[in-house]
Amino acid sequence: MMKGILFSISIMIIILVFTPFSFAADIYGEVSAYGNYAFDTEGFGYGTKLQLKYNPSLSDDYYLMADVSLKYQSENNYSPIRLNELYIQGFSTPSEDIDYKVGYMHLTWGASDAFSPIDNINPRPFSQSISQDALDEKIPVLALNVEWYMNPTWSLEFVYQPEFQSNYRPDQIDNLFLGYQLASMLDLNPQVMQIDTIQHLPEVGFLNPVWGVRARGNVGSVDTAFSFLKGYYLNAYPYRTDITVNPDGSSLVQTEMGYPERSVLGAEFQGEIPGIAGVTFRADFALFIPEKWTNQITTHNADGTTNFTTVDVFDEMYWKASVGADYTASDNSYYNLIYLLGNPYEEGKDINSYLFFRLEKPSPDSKWKPFLNSILNLNDGSMINVIGTDYNPKENWTITLSYSISSGAPPSLLAMAGDTLSLSVKHVF
Repeated sequence: MMKGILFSISIMIIILVFTPFSFAADIYGEVSAYGNYAFDTEGFGYGTKLQLKYNPSLSDDYYLMADVSLKYQSENNYSPIRLNELYIQGFSTPSEDIDYKVGYMHLTWGASDAFSPIDNINPRPFSQSISQDALDEKIPVLALNVEWYMNPTWSLEFVYQPEFQSNYRPDQIDNLFLGYQLASMLDLNPQVMQIDTIQHLPEVGFLNPVWGVRARGNVGSVDTAFSFLKGYYLNAYPYRTDITVNPDGSSLVQTEMGYPERSVLGAEFQGEIPGIAGVTFRADFALFIPEKWTNQITTHNADGTTNFTTVDVFDEMYWKASVGADYTASDNSYYNLIYLLGNPYEEGKDINSYLFFRLEKPSPDSKWKPFLNSILNLNDGSMINVIGTDYNPKENWTITLSYSISSGAPPSLLAMAGDTLSLSVKHVF
């Protein structure tokens, strides 16, 4: 813990020294710090981040984007120095109707402003938060992104990714999910289960890339897009598991995991609802076509017998969706309601239905913005409610205080979030 505090202090010193020079060098970004207290575990969490962006013009048609973060957080700090994006962008080159980007980048597909099932290119770090910062956080991928503007209303986008990057999930989270799955199938106690895993990455390269195409344009007054993505799941799934059950009820689990191949067909729609001013609808639909994937489980029982079980992890195609609408009232109050079929951590037979709701009601002087974020699992009734407020004491400064309450029972991801009080401060420069 002391190392983390010293690291955070070091970031703050760098900020104080570096910020004056950033203005002279056309560098912009933000600095933030947060702290939280989890009532369930009686533990404190904290973190600091310095994000710097540099977007110079290399010529009339070429630009460089460099986005780097120096970050520390007390949990899930997978990399203290993070390359968010580093790419060259060309406009109207090599011809007037083509734009492109090449390098490490974030690519966003889908019309939904939260939990789009079509947005599958960039991996994400694991988070149980439903804050906007957590929803927006991605891990960059090395890619070539080309967009051809075929006519004034339609374009064709192509993505080529010669390097595989998985989601980041801490080992204890992977083991927690796997433990509950095995416990429900084999009548084992997940609390006394020792799990060892080996993960095998897919063979992605220049000749075997992840790739996708997306056509987008207008159908009447509706922004429309259709896409196809060929690649792999970003979380690993078991395919061979060996379990030894001890006489005391504890168990040793050794499992090999891989990343199944998948294809995703997507359709996205966005537009205004006729006759209702201020209302925008957004709808994303994704059809997942997975590689057939089974988990071969061998169980060595305490009485000396051995059982063999085959579990179908992926055996058929399935749908995920996000359908919602948002409304901005005359007093700038904001309402957003979304129906979700599946979240980013659910695939195949594990998909649940959710309702997500966000309300913002800013004060007349725009200094205060109370908000409510809620997500409800319609299958098991688990829920997270976050109530809080943003406060802008001066331009480019934001202070956020929030309280998160979860309900339900494990292994629901929402139930395991716990109750948390959070405070954060952010300065944009």
